[in-house]
Amino acid sequence: MNLEFLKRRLGWFGAAWLGTFVLVLAGLLGATLLFGTELVSAADLLLRLALAALGLGTAAAVVQALVSREGFVTKAAVVLLAVVLVLPLLWSPVLASVLAAWAAKVPIEYSTVYAGFRVTVSQMLYPIGALFSGEIAQAVWELFQGAATLVGFLASAAQLWTFSRRFGGAQGAAA
Repeated sequence: MNLEFLKRRLGWFGAAWLGTFVLVLAGLLGATLLFGTELVSAADLLLRLALAALGLGTAAAVVQALVSREGFVTKAAVVLLAVVLVLPLLWSPVLASVLAAWAAKVPIEYSTVYAGFRVTVSQMLYPIGALFSGEIAQAVWELFQGAATLVGFLASAAQLWTFSRRFGGAQGAAA
């Protein structure tokens, strides 16, 4: 298994998570504060674009790994990581819209894309929640939110740490 290959892919995940989060949050705040756009309308547009881009990007990264010269175990690990990390990755722009709505004191639940995302993820998590009572089903959704945020934050922090070490090392060598 090529751990460097997997590490690079995880770096892409961290960069995509953080980049999408920042772009959607800035886009929503800019659209509402600078242009007076209704936040829910802007969220519907930006979430559609971000979720589509992340889905296509994930598919492209998996296909690129599958056609690479890497061994079967490395390719299988990339596919497994993509399956496990796709929901936390897709949560990134949704979290940005939730935070923007919170800052603007607007209920994000009126966003059809947000509502659709929540329904879809809830249906995917339903088998876990169905084993328990209705209150546990809500707890499963909240656990998903927390876990996806934590995974994205840690991946982003690791990517920023790696970038700062490379950039800091280049600056130190130049001085």
